[in-house]
Amino acid sequence: MWMMQLLQHPPIYQSHVFVDFVSADANVAPPGLAGAAPASNIGDLDMDEMFGSTTDDDPRSHDELHDDDMFQFDYNTDMSGAGLDQQTLLEETQMQHAQQVQEQKRRSEKVTLEDFVMIKVIGKGSFGKVLLVRKRDTGLIYAMKVLRKENIIKRNQVEHTRTERHVLGYVRHPFIVGLNYAFQTSEKLYFVLDYCAGGELFFHLGKVQRFPEHRARFYAAEITLAIEYVHNLDVIYRDLKPENVLLDENGHIRLTDFGLSKEGIQDDFSGANSFCGTPEYLAPEILNRSGHGRAVDWWSLGALLYEMLTGLPPFYCRDRDRLFEKIRKGDLSFPKYLSPNAKDLLKKLLERDPTRRLGTGPTDAGEIKNHPFFAEIKWDALAGGQLPPPWRPTFSGALDTSQFDREFTDMPVVSPDNNVRGMAMAMGRRPPNGNAYGSSLTGNDPFKGFTYTEDSYLQDGLPGRSPGTRGSGRIRHHNM
Repeated sequence: MWMMQLLQHPPIYQSHVFVDFVSADANVAPPGLAGAAPASNIGDLDMDEMFGSTTDDDPRSHDELHDDDMFQFDYNTDMSGAGLDQQTLLEETQMQHAQQVQEQKRRSEKVTLEDFVMIKVIGKGSFGKVLLVRKRDTGLIYAMKVLRKENIIKRNQVEHTRTERHVLGYVRHPFIVGLNYAFQTSEKLYFVLDYCAGGELFFHLGKVQRFPEHRARFYAAEITLAIEYVHNLDVIYRDLKPENVLLDENGHIRLTDFGLSKEGIQDDFSGANSFCGTPEYLAPEILNRSGHGRAVDWWSLGALLYEMLTGLPPFYCRDRDRLFEKIRKGDLSFPKYLSPNAKDLLKKLLERDPTRRLGTGPTDAGEIKNHPFFAEIKWDALAGGQLPPPWRPTFSGALDTSQFDREFTDMPVVSPDNNVRGMAMAMGRRPPNGNAYGSSLTGNDPFKGFTYTEDSYLQDGLPGRSPGTRGSGRIRHHNM
């Protein structure tokens, strides 16, 4: 069997040509099959210089937190089909295992921009773009978040960026986007993240205006588990909104963008003082500048659930001052079609007094999970990925980006001011020789220690612990 002969040679089965071939419904050998050229090794700063180990009275197993699953979609061909004998199945299983081991080893090695082929823009924010990329040596697909250092520094977002990098270095949860690599050049920072092919919840909500209750309940339940997880790590999220909730290829949610998160928060009502977030989802205690804690995430959950069920956030107003006044003092109204349980949950989550808000008791998320609105949710099965999502995206192929807004996917991968090397990278070619990417900033580099590989997960450690507008008319919400 010629396919099995090819699979005995790593330079062949790891090449992007072979990956593209097995991803298609082809049945003949592809012409010009060749291995990928080795990536050049451009030096980068070591993250240990900033994110060192700390002592711990309550060590936590990394195996408990670590989820090695990454989105591989059509690239991992199902090799358990009918007609294969046991020996062939065994050989193919061994081959798959060897590939996984090799990829795990590669993920412990530092990477540079030359290790990736840029395919398409799938998102854009205040500081840069999010690109669909493919890693050259494995063919695996990722989302690459690219941030311009100049923009970050000008808008005083250095600390938020450092926090996001640090938090993503140790969170491991099926409903949170995982960090695979992080590196930097003289001008930009790069987060290489799990690719969520289902796109933004914002995009899907915009297409239908509002979700039926069963669909909103499912998403709210998975979000609750993700928030509960980060709270258990003494982290508050502080930026829950439809733009920051992604769907994976199966329709499960994944939280992304931890730039406004805050570490070391164990209290429901205090510990943080920054006036930050997205206006439509800000809790009253943030507006009042009275200090805040974990309770702000449960207010935001209420605001997001309200939007999923009705089509707009509660107290919505385009005038920011009036919006803030309504959040502080406005009446909360409900459409008649909402169920009594939905109304009751929303009232308790959108309670202005954080000491009376649902989720601020001793069990944190336990109070929310026990609410009648979630009575049909089997929480253990949900956490284990055993409950089918209410909607599953469909794709025409591994690189199908139809679940992302064309506002993004129609953008050029390389901005007009980028140089010839950037164009070469976007077209999948290796750039000319020379240090076009430069080294990271020297001296007082605010991004020193940004680099991340799989080994960094073992070194970052937990905080305080040891290492171990749309066609639908919807308006995108922006941070302040």
